[in-house]
Amino acid sequence: MSLIPEKKNQDGGDFEVHLAFGTRGALRAAQKKHIIVLVDTLRASTTITTALDNGAKKIITAATVEEAKKLAQEIRDKVVLAGERQGFKIQNFQLGNSPLEYKPEIVKGKIIILTTTNLTRVANNARAAPHLFIGCLINAKSVAQKAKRMALNTRRPITIIHVGRLDEYAPEDYIAAQIIKKYIQNSPIPKNITQKIYNTPNAQYLTQIGFQKDVQYCSQLNITTTVPTYKNQAFQK
Repeated sequence: MSLIPEKKNQDGGDFEVHLAFGTRGALRAAQKKHIIVLVDTLRASTTITTALDNGAKKIITAATVEEAKKLAQEIRDKVVLAGERQGFKIQNFQLGNSPLEYKPEIVKGKIIILTTTNLTRVANNARAAPHLFIGCLINAKSVAQKAKRMALNTRRPITIIHVGRLDEYAPEDYIAAQIIKKYIQNSPIPKNITQKIYNTPNAQYLTQIGFQKDVQYCSQLNITTTVPTYKNQAFQK
């Protein structure tokens, strides 16, 4: 997938900001040693951010159900096995991919092993990046600031990956990626973001299968300053 660069930043920084899509975009950005922000608004990015916000020790992403189970068996101590396929919790897993499930009394101090339909596959391709962050609407301003500081310090480009759904374009991820990019560039933030998210096919699908409250939660802007950061093979605060 093509990278879309923006070289001019209103604060005078000379780093580039790119948007890219899906697994191929993540792999290319990682190979080029860009700073990467992964965006899967509905819902994995929001879930990871919320889990850390509520005290989870770290989140380890797994591309497949089998890999997640194997990791849980290897680690064992204080592990919560979590994941979804097509929006639904995986059988015999403790948690699904609803951020509202990740309450402090469940996740505090725990290692979360997470596998999802979309983000965790893309994350595998992004792991070689020198700096890898998770972004969503609920932490948009904070992840933008962190990526921007890193870009200014290292003179590396930033690539914001809108993850998509099953390697197909998902408008809610593109919307959130654009918002993060605008924060990086100190550009005006558009209005009616929540309604735009509600109108997307994935939001409508989640609503149909009973996750309307998730859509409402994930559509909020800047309700946390937590930025999941990839280090030591896991996402941590």
